[in-house]
Amino acid sequence: MISKDQIRNWLNIIFMLLAVVGVIYYLSKDRTVGTYIILIAMCFKIAESSLRMLK
Repeated sequence: MISKDQIRNWLNIIFMLLAVVGVIYYLSKDRTVGTYIILIAMCFKIAESSLRMLK
């Protein structure tokens, strides 16, 4: 069975990877696409934070 902590860890990993990719893309290529990637990363962080608050 998958615990809440494992789900939170995966959501955090996805957030960190997307945030790094988003910042790199924002600074080197297209700012609009980089912003969208960072916003998607923030959705994962909000989901992780919500799980933490419900614990």
